[in-house]
Amino acid sequence: MLRFRHAAIFLLSTLAPALHAADMGIAAKPGESTMTVGLGAAVLPEYSGSDKVRALPIVVADYQHASGFFASTVSGIGYKTKVGPVSLSGALGFAGRRSDRDHRFSQGSDALAGMGDIKSSALGVFGVGYEFDSGFGVGLRAMMALTNRERGNSYELGVQRALIKSEADQVGVYMSATYSDKKNMQAFYGVTAAQSLSSGYKRYDTKAGFSRVSAGANWNHKLNKEWSVNTMAGVVGVVGDAADSPIVKRKTAPVLAVTVNYAF
Repeated sequence: MLRFRHAAIFLLSTLAPALHAADMGIAAKPGESTMTVGLGAAVLPEYSGSDKVRALPIVVADYQHASGFFASTVSGIGYKTKVGPVSLSGALGFAGRRSDRDHRFSQGSDALAGMGDIKSSALGVFGVGYEFDSGFGVGLRAMMALTNRERGNSYELGVQRALIKSEADQVGVYMSATYSDKKNMQAFYGVTAAQSLSSGYKRYDTKAGFSRVSAGANWNHKLNKEWSVNTMAGVVGVVGDAADSPIVKRKTAPVLAVTVNYAF
């Protein structure tokens, strides 16, 4: 079970920007409570900026209460509500560590040897979204480190567009951009003097700015009332000061996730 737990954490920290961008501004139907469980697989970069990808299993567990309370492996534990076209949410989330070794089912790589680990952290996640009648939505999400605060904070601006909304299929496209404060940028893309000595990478200091962008499509296909297949395919890119970091081997990488889900 430990490996699956790491897989869920890796999914949260790596796929969450894309998944939230695809879902921004869209709330669950009022008056309904649902529980969704599922299994699947994902292909992700070993770390942000890695030139290698890995496949790993993912576990879906998502509870949405009619009151607005939710508990999810992607969204954390929190509350969301919708007032007209405006959606608001607040949650306690979790960001997994980045290791300087390849542990297979957690974020990290042997290419980071000597860089040390970035510790996991509890996150305060706050979001606001707006959905237009056309199916176009915009949203903003803030992710604030509550523990191990040296990893810093980040903010995501996302847009999404629903292309198909039918009983059997929901298809949409999304784009998002992540802004990192100085601590977050330095933690994930900077190289201190001590890290330079132990890793061999040249020293690299960063400043606050946009660090990542992502784009892709999401397709949810209902097989029947209970069963569905969800597919997300896209790309994630490293930009700004982050793109010039010596640990960034590849600026653009593919992201793919497929899950089979059961709702009740």
